Amino acid sequence: MLVVFLACVILGSCQKDKQNKAVDANEKSDPLAMESELNILALEGRIESGKGSAAFDWVTPFETATGCKVNAVLLDNNDLFASSLAGNKFDLVIVADSFLSPDVFQKIDFTRIRAFKNLDKRFSINAAVQNQLALPLHWKLLKPVLPSTESIVEMESTHLLANAQNTNCAYAWMEWTLSPKVQADIAAALDTIPVIPAACAGNELLGDEACKQRASEAPVDVK
Repeated sequence: MLVVFLACVILGSCQKDKQNKAVDANEKSDPLAMESELNILALEGRIESGKGSAAFDWVTPFETATGCKVNAVLLDNNDLFASSLAGNKFDLVIVADSFLSPDVFQKIDFTRIRAFKNLDKRFSINAAVQNQLALPLHWKLLKPVLPSTESIVEMESTHLLANAQNTNCAYAWMEWTLSPKVQADIAAALDTIPVIPAACAGNELLGDEACKQRASEAPVDVK
């Protein structure tokens, strides 16, 4: 009886080990499993966690929802991006397209970003977007400076870096930043305009008239 009992215990233990290993294998092989962190390089004001003002915090809710801890390095000006990327392992960079070589980016799979379909259609003609190297984040219209008579559209985008390690967290972040609430909060914080039109109404921080006040209602050429 003792032999039978021990055999059953050992057999049960083996089965549990197999089950546990199978679970572990499934967890490791899950292509959509969230990593533990997300590393972002951006200018000041683009990654807010409520430290400067409790009104602006789009990091804490993201971390709570996904389990991805956001590690952000924030720069004072665009000229520092190239040197800051060297030797550092960032997943995402938020910058105007012209400040970095396209070689440092990898293509973004827009099918993984459900909110991409809500993007302002005027931005679909942007070359970096068409090449899947940029996901527009926010923009502003710079009035012409004489003798020029043309307004300039200045847009910042989120880019997925070629050496990104935490890609699932990166895609979750890109999805998050296209939500109307976060879009409006970013525009309110930076005095810019959302790239998701739905964000222009219903946000207390931004106000319903801000988008109209910050840009002409006429179509804007965003080449």
